[in-house]
Amino acid sequence: MNWKEQQKYDREQLILAQAENMLFQTADNQLNMDELALAVGISKGTLYNHFSNKDAIIARIMERNAQNFLQMMRETMINVDDSLMKLKTLIRTIIRNPYFIFVLRNKPDMTGTTELVRIFEHILGELGVLFKHLQAQRLIDPVYPTPFLVSYFIHLFDPAIFDYLLKEGVLEDQIVALTERFFFHGTQKEM
Repeated sequence: MNWKEQQKYDREQLILAQAENMLFQTADNQLNMDELALAVGISKGTLYNHFSNKDAIIARIMERNAQNFLQMMRETMINVDDSLMKLKTLIRTIIRNPYFIFVLRNKPDMTGTTELVRIFEHILGELGVLFKHLQAQRLIDPVYPTPFLVSYFIHLFDPAIFDYLLKEGVLEDQIVALTERFFFHGTQKEM
């Protein structure tokens, strides 16, 4: 990469970092391009030289965050030996990962062929492999189709539900413990 390309890349990373910071500070995940340009110390025109609009910035942030989560997921799959512990570790990772929650909160369009769609396909595919393995070990009932388990698992982390629980006074550690119990044991009272 030559000096000019490096300078452009560095500026784009600065824009993305500042935009991400601004998005995490607002409840409605809105991004003001004038404020972003001012915060980065560039003109609005220069900002548009790097990104065509705020949706392009948000899309790039979501791609980066989903990619980071996929990497953490892969590290868990490699570094944790016990299959059940892999799933428990993933639950904890998702709940404690504001970046992945940010992606889910922004409800990305999954109908196209974007990089984000490709990353999510990898995430869902690797979850499917884990669930099939857990079913083969009889740790999860094989009556459930793998796509159902994957979908159900991802929907456990709907940000609106998570925010509601926190507002109602359910602590993060309780959410982790209850999610694990609910996912592995359901709602039936133990006898």
